[in-house]
Amino acid sequence: MKMPEKITKKHYFLKEKELIGSSTVDFDGPVITGGEGVIGYDLDGKKFLDFTGQISLLNTGYGPEEVVSAICQQARGGAHSCISADFPYLKEIIVKNKKLEVSRLALAKKLIEITDKIMPFKKRVFFEVSGATAVNLAAKIAQINHLRNRGIKTEDFQRHFESDIFIPLQSDLFEFSFLAFRNAFHGRHGLAQLFTNSKTKQLWAASASCAVGRLPFPSPETNSDIFSRSIYKIRTACLIYELEKFAPVVAFVFEPVQGEGGINIPDGAFLKDLIHYLRSRDICIIADEVQTGLGRTGKMWACEYFGIEPDMLVTSKSLGAGLPIGAVIVNDKKFPDLEPGMHSGSHHATPLACAAAIANIDKIIRENLAEQSANHGIYLLTRLKAIKNNCSSMISDVRGLGLMIRIEFYSAERRDKVLKSCKENGLLLASAGAKAIRMTPPLIVTIPEIDKALKIFERSLKD
Repeated sequence: MKMPEKITKKHYFLKEKELIGSSTVDFDGPVITGGEGVIGYDLDGKKFLDFTGQISLLNTGYGPEEVVSAICQQARGGAHSCISADFPYLKEIIVKNKKLEVSRLALAKKLIEITDKIMPFKKRVFFEVSGATAVNLAAKIAQINHLRNRGIKTEDFQRHFESDIFIPLQSDLFEFSFLAFRNAFHGRHGLAQLFTNSKTKQLWAASASCAVGRLPFPSPETNSDIFSRSIYKIRTACLIYELEKFAPVVAFVFEPVQGEGGINIPDGAFLKDLIHYLRSRDICIIADEVQTGLGRTGKMWACEYFGIEPDMLVTSKSLGAGLPIGAVIVNDKKFPDLEPGMHSGSHHATPLACAAAIANIDKIIRENLAEQSANHGIYLLTRLKAIKNNCSSMISDVRGLGLMIRIEFYSAERRDKVLKSCKENGLLLASAGAKAIRMTPPLIVTIPEIDKALKIFERSLKD
């Protein structure tokens, strides 16, 4: 019997380009075949320290034992139950000698519990399949609530769909505007892609009847004094005035720490002041914690750093520990439940995704991974600042919160060379913003692993 030829990386990428539509980047990195903890393996058997965490998706690393066990137990009992057909599911599993209930209700309870600190009010959870679709859902909820507050009923809305031709721009029922930050990234789907400003290719062929006003990001360097805040507030008021010539502003969508835009950390007092002002204008506050949440920044949610209580919080990425799931946690008093049929989907909070998410959250809490992220983040940041001082002609800035860290270079060309050299030497890193590298390793990373990664990074700076 003839043995199949060994698949090479080159062959794999040629076939992928031929058969699969393009994704985020034209990638030429390793073809990952598996992993354990912080280590990924490729087709050639080479090991990599993965300090991308798959862009903060694997907060608990590759193949966490508890999550794998939960997924396997649930798969044996049923991999899917369609919420849209109103078939709830419930199963009990044993993980680490602890009984866990797997159901969308159990996951909702956990999400409500771990958001109590920043959302100390009655909450409700809506499920989705990704971060972008969850952001889109949050915007949709804000729109629906705005119409309800205007006294619009479902039957008023439905009349517009009775014609064979539906043109939303012909009715003010479909006119809304939103606020977002410059350099924001909220995904490439629906309304979320309109809020995104750090990557704009996704706007080709985008369609929507809403306007988006973009606020300058309140960075500590430029906006820390009272005068700057006053000017900023005036500019914000002017922007809202211009937007409302088109349509009412229903929500402000923001990342507490910008990810794709370059790991940008706001001036906390400034951000809180801005949100207080927007609330006075009855504008809904939507926190996108897709990348920053679940311990990434050293707290369960980045909003905790700034004392912000959002009306809605969006989570995804690491929530499912690799399985697709997103969620929107909503202030139930301010945003009453939607009517049946207003939002549902075949793959929202599937049993497998719920099993993974419940076991994942349990691990984050049990092992104090948010606190570990804070402590190891301080260590990593301190080491990187020392490296910057020795390479001041190359690196312009180092900053971060927890294990969400950026290294800013003076040129994108130099940044790209360092990324390539690190990859060749067994360290996976990702870009962020125009000229930065981001380090977002799994929260389970150890100090020896950090030391090893920094050794590779320093060597790559000299290549």
